[in-house]
Amino acid sequence: MAERIDANINKETVSFICTQIGVTSSFLVKKTGFAEDKIGAWLDVSNDAYPTLNQAKTLAKALKVPFAGLYMHKDNIPIKKLPSLLNLRRVPDALSDGSALNLAVVELIRYHDFLSSAESDLDIVAPQLTLPSVSDTETSTTFAAHIRTFFGLELSNQFKLQSARQFYLYVRQQVESKGIFVHCFTGVDVEIARGISIFNETAPIIGINNNDRYPAKTFSIIHELVHILKKQSTLCNEMFTSFSSQDEEVFCNAVAGEVLVPAASLNVVLTAQNITSYSLDTIETIAKKYSVSKEVIARRLYDTSRISKYEYDTYANEIRQNFENEKQAQKLARQESRGHKIVKVPSREAVDKTSPAICKVLLIGYSDGYFSKQEVSGLLGIKEKHIPKFLTEVAKW
Repeated sequence: MAERIDANINKETVSFICTQIGVTSSFLVKKTGFAEDKIGAWLDVSNDAYPTLNQAKTLAKALKVPFAGLYMHKDNIPIKKLPSLLNLRRVPDALSDGSALNLAVVELIRYHDFLSSAESDLDIVAPQLTLPSVSDTETSTTFAAHIRTFFGLELSNQFKLQSARQFYLYVRQQVESKGIFVHCFTGVDVEIARGISIFNETAPIIGINNNDRYPAKTFSIIHELVHILKKQSTLCNEMFTSFSSQDEEVFCNAVAGEVLVPAASLNVVLTAQNITSYSLDTIETIAKKYSVSKEVIARRLYDTSRISKYEYDTYANEIRQNFENEKQAQKLARQESRGHKIVKVPSREAVDKTSPAICKVLLIGYSDGYFSKQEVSGLLGIKEKHIPKFLTEVAKW
């Protein structure tokens, strides 16, 4: 039998990390699969029990910190205090443990800090933050017009793009070109949070849930952008269908809908195609033209008085049910090892998750020998063999 090797981690540091970020022991139990008494012992400075090396690595992964960080003195751990965020989510009490969400916020800040440091070291001039001037009295329509104009979101480009993924990447790039950091966070269910906005006067951050679909990610970028322009730091999870939610969310959803599917443009499209009655097939066709979700088109038809509230609710429920049925069918197919497996492309997933500015920094830094392939791999969370494909796609921008 192999000899057990304990990892003599700094328990005071581990406890400090959990307290500073707001991570509960129950979350660590769920995330790592280790027993509650073990987690408790590893966090207890007075207890002489320690994890094995592999257990400690799992613990570090759950806390999203480097393994070596568990051995450091707490005063040398670069963990910032969580910013104050306005919680605009509607989440059941059973899902109220905020550990994963706190880690997501820390993850966003950490990646942004990396970007700032790397740009400085590589003498890369970052886009200067510029934001349009908007008034609190503006309607959702005029607010949306400001966004489209200021961020250069052209309908001609939107219609030319071949997929929802391409449109997502286009919108993300346009927003980042004005100095707003856009990056995906991980480890959080979409029901818990779809978007995060962290406002400050020099480096605002928009966080998008990496688990979401492309059209939902695009919608979330615009939704959170509205919060940024209103100088708000928020946590959001309710998109598309809000009728009785908080006023701020209703407004942000209305602006995002108008940005992605302007009423005037929708009218032109419907008139040109002589569409006067609607079905799910019609809604899907329009959604593909705009590279948005069917939920957004159904809502825009309601917002522009083309369908009734009852019709909207019927379509929205059917769309959600079809989506759930599709997810269940895919899950069942995987369990029974039948059907086509979804082929993952790690290099593409890394591009989709990572801020365009960071992608650019990694390309330049790797080409100049500043970053090794191992370092790029570690930052992106993909194997080294996938790095060349990642860099090739980034180089095309």
